[in-house]
Amino acid sequence: MSEVAVSMPSATLLAAIERCRRRVWMLCYRMTGSRTDADDLAQESIARAIEREAQQTDPATTEGWLLRIATTTCLDHLRREARVRRVTDLVDPLDLPDLVAAGPPLLDAEAIAIRRDDLRFAVVVALQALSPRQRAVLVLHDVCDRPLTEVAGTLGSNPNATKALLHRARVALARARGRTDGDVVADPELVERFARAVEAYAIDDVTALCAEDVWGVVDGGTEIRVATKPSVGRRAVARRFANAVRGLGLAPLGSSVRSVNGEPTVLIVLPSLGGVPFALVHLETRAGVVQAIRVVRDPRKLAPFAPTVH
Repeated sequence: MSEVAVSMPSATLLAAIERCRRRVWMLCYRMTGSRTDADDLAQESIARAIEREAQQTDPATTEGWLLRIATTTCLDHLRREARVRRVTDLVDPLDLPDLVAAGPPLLDAEAIAIRRDDLRFAVVVALQALSPRQRAVLVLHDVCDRPLTEVAGTLGSNPNATKALLHRARVALARARGRTDGDVVADPELVERFARAVEAYAIDDVTALCAEDVWGVVDGGTEIRVATKPSVGRRAVARRFANAVRGLGLAPLGSSVRSVNGEPTVLIVLPSLGGVPFALVHLETRAGVVQAIRVVRDPRKLAPFAPTVH
């Protein structure tokens, strides 16, 4: 029985993969909103690239080629998954310092790609409301700066149709975001004051920090029971916070402000349980008040923020 020869990837391709590994991972994260899926799909994309190296003849275009492979890998995955997301389904929060510290130093271009506006938690959440092809055209063109002709080739379309798809995707993203007139990055001083108010169980203070038309949503995953619809308005948000306080029985809370998806975010922990994460609170701010609150209570999504056991 003859053996099938497996060709080894060239040093040139391996070097390109190392340069682009994080950009490939970030593309997969934006497309799926999941750290685990991003891990798996980035690895699958790299495996596909190694398998198809003979198709890539111009080293100058290797980065775009890798991103195209990652995009088609994600599209294949999303077609198989065909998941309908609920309004309470948020994405996996991304602990950026943890990501940046891992592995070889980031190149300047990669650091820019990781920290740019489109990685914000609210934007990645909104992306998941779009169709897979809409996500792909936005991520490739608006985030990864790939030319429209190249994006069209990736999607098996023509430039005119792809330009129309891009327009529809931008409109859909704005609709999914709701308000887009807030601070580009949440006001760090306001986030700090919110954290202190939560830690002190100061419901009135939390309420006072919110805009009249504030809205909030809680993601409990499959383990934590939460409301299936957003709370809209100061009174509704305050009532939900009061119910959460009642459920904790005034157990001591700890809070800190962490950089999550490149923005200051409130991490709430339970000191009586060794600092187990209770919630991650992402705020959108505008003109000195909170205009939107997204709370992650899903234990699976909070796991990366648990204290390290030595």
